Amino acid sequence: MRNQPLLYLLFFCAFTYGQKKNQLITGQLFFDKEPVSDVHIVNKNTNNGTISNDYGLYEIYASIGDVLEFSHLNFMTEEIIVTEEILAQAIYKITLKLKTYELEEIIIEKQKGIFYVDPEIMTGPFVNVNAKTLNLPYANSKKKKDDGIVKLSSGAVVSLDNLIGALNGDNRRKKILKKISTEDSVLSKIRKYYTDDFFITDLNIKPENINPFLNYCFKKNIITHYNEKDLLKLTSILMTESKSFPQDKTEIALIKKN
Repeated sequence: MRNQPLLYLLFFCAFTYGQKKNQLITGQLFFDKEPVSDVHIVNKNTNNGTISNDYGLYEIYASIGDVLEFSHLNFMTEEIIVTEEILAQAIYKITLKLKTYELEEIIIEKQKGIFYVDPEIMTGPFVNVNAKTLNLPYANSKKKKDDGIVKLSSGAVVSLDNLIGALNGDNRRKKILKKISTEDSVLSKIRKYYTDDFFITDLNIKPENINPFLNYCFKKNIITHYNEKDLLKLTSILMTESKSFPQDKTEIALIKKN
């Protein structure tokens, strides 16, 4: 019985150490000072996970040395190693980086003017007809530089000056964040509709690969099919794409890069 106090002390120390080892982290995620929702946070050491709310806030248990992964369909995947400094912070804040996609090069030819003469058709000594030879009132005016480019998704012409201004201003960041939020909201609904069990059991997708898999299927118009309630077509696409989706982390990284 003389050793009973010692046993109590050892038990208390072990309990206290266990409590300190696994602590609750409260964090917040941002993009350009705006909170980001629906970010999936996974503790890769324990396989526990959570999702950030509309204010970018999340809570997850972790201990020193654990690796936390932050994944989102429209942002670069981030990984951090939990340290004492992170555990000591009331709210651990992270700024996410937007994914960039490189488009194939296209060549857009400038439209020919009404006075253009095709040398293969017109031969011989012809008078050069233009505004000056016709003595038009605007003969000496300079043509405004044509900085119009074609918007690939709609075919509409967009002013290059306005586009550059939008790309460099707050307007661009707000539009990007709104578009990302809209798309990711639907993708999150798709994940919730089918449940993770469907992806893991029926499609053989690893839990940490569900988000990359939805991103892999994004170009198959799964958002459109979901919004139009064409769930049969949506299910067929998910089942088909799961057969070609790589589960290897290196191959997934290459998909994200491309």
